[in-house]
Amino acid sequence: MTVEAMLHKLESGEVTSESLVRDCFAAIETQDEAIHAFVRTYKDEALKQARESDARRVQGKLRSPLDGVPIAIKDNISYQDHITSSGSRMLEHYESPFDATVVAKLKAAGAVIIGQTNMDEFAMGGSGENSAFGVTRNPLDHARVPGGSSSGSASAVGAGMVPLAYGSDTGGSIRQPAAYCGVTGLKPTYGAVSRYGLHAMASSLDQIGPIAKTVAGVKAGFDLIKGIDSLDSTSREGVYLPTKERYTIGVPKQFFGEGLDVRIKAVVESTITRLESAGHTIVRDIDIPLLNSSLAIYYVIVPAEVSSNMARYDGIRYGQHATTVAASRTEGLGPEVKRRII
Repeated sequence: MTVEAMLHKLESGEVTSESLVRDCFAAIETQDEAIHAFVRTYKDEALKQARESDARRVQGKLRSPLDGVPIAIKDNISYQDHITSSGSRMLEHYESPFDATVVAKLKAAGAVIIGQTNMDEFAMGGSGENSAFGVTRNPLDHARVPGGSSSGSASAVGAGMVPLAYGSDTGGSIRQPAAYCGVTGLKPTYGAVSRYGLHAMASSLDQIGPIAKTVAGVKAGFDLIKGIDSLDSTSREGVYLPTKERYTIGVPKQFFGEGLDVRIKAVVESTITRLESAGHTIVRDIDIPLLNSSLAIYYVIVPAEVSSNMARYDGIRYGQHATTVAASRTEGLGPEVKRRII
């Protein structure tokens, strides 16, 4: 069910938040053993939150348009009094003492947190195969990968376990798994969403964003978390342009380079044709030369920031323990994380 369909049913009284949450857990119980989208679920807590939302709806005191909607959050977004492990053995017993700003906003909005989703360790990976807690499968075909690193969030939405989930994106970690799982994902503009409480991979590129089945669902999820935050100096209030009936849409020629799958190209071309038929102006072959260097630039910035951010994870605290630290990081970090540090 899409976010907007769920909201319609809630508003009409056809369903309650509690019944929706029970449906989500029923889907998890029947599907997640094979898919492994979740690393932790919180049924009792979620049902309590749902009942509280239902009571607010009866009283006409809803906190937001998404009050009572079940959601999931990626395992690297701090959730107070819950283990937040970033898919790593290094943090498998780490219980966050605070909420990420995004989680605080979701709680304040009345969203119901179902659980935390699986991910490539410390958000390093593009397949969903690099979690210390097991591989996530693609809900469309269990023999295929779901993409990563927000593998669990995309798979959970794609499988219908939740209508809305949140992930993080540094170099494609929301957009790529969303595409692989047949859903919609958004990496917001840097600074549009607070990073406070997000376990950092590469701080100058990381962003938290929503995954849903439709663009409307993604927008609803984004609206809950956007905005400036005093706890994140890089955050800012966005400038959101009014909606227009007709747009001028550019098509960069670099997006059609060598190696592009003919099936993907056909889908993109079909979409361009549909947009043109709808009255939008299409400008083809826009040249963005910097795109040719973007991957090289990424691999200059990211390893430097990764190695710096990973330095805080030693498995111990305080004192001089070089041998212990080396052994702890050897055992606690997975191969993809080590590769990126080196």
